[in-house]
Amino acid sequence: MKKVLIYGVGNPFRCDDVVGIKIIEELKKRIKKSNITIKSGSIDGLDMLDEIHGYDKVLFVDSIKTQGGKPGAIYKIKLNPLKKTPSLSASHGIDFVTAVRLGRKFGYKMPEKIYVYAVEIKDNATFSEECTEQVSASIPEVVKRIIDEVSE
Repeated sequence: MKKVLIYGVGNPFRCDDVVGIKIIEELKKRIKKSNITIKSGSIDGLDMLDEIHGYDKVLFVDSIKTQGGKPGAIYKIKLNPLKKTPSLSASHGIDFVTAVRLGRKFGYKMPEKIYVYAVEIKDNATFSEECTEQVSASIPEVVKRIIDEVSE
């Protein structure tokens, strides 16, 4: 049985940046499989290596803020550490791809598959423990997509 990690990333006090953690809270209520670990926190790329080491598949859940993006939009991004890709998360230290490359270089057992479910956010500057309306509305859909993926 493949070992899967679902990890929500975010800051619980920066408005929409908490979306990954809120999604994880919902997933913990609904997924009860022994091969699936569900966690959340505010980690940077290097700390992430210890979290993902030994898993076959990792699904990160995070916020993203792109120029012209529509708040609440959902993206699924496949990380390929062999290809040069832009940084996904400057607010969490080094980006995920660089961390995985370093992990492989230093002999960590890295996951075969790594994906990021990212929710387009509107506000990550306001001090709040709640997401904006548009971002909150996307949470059930992300939860459904992740449950569908790990049920395959």
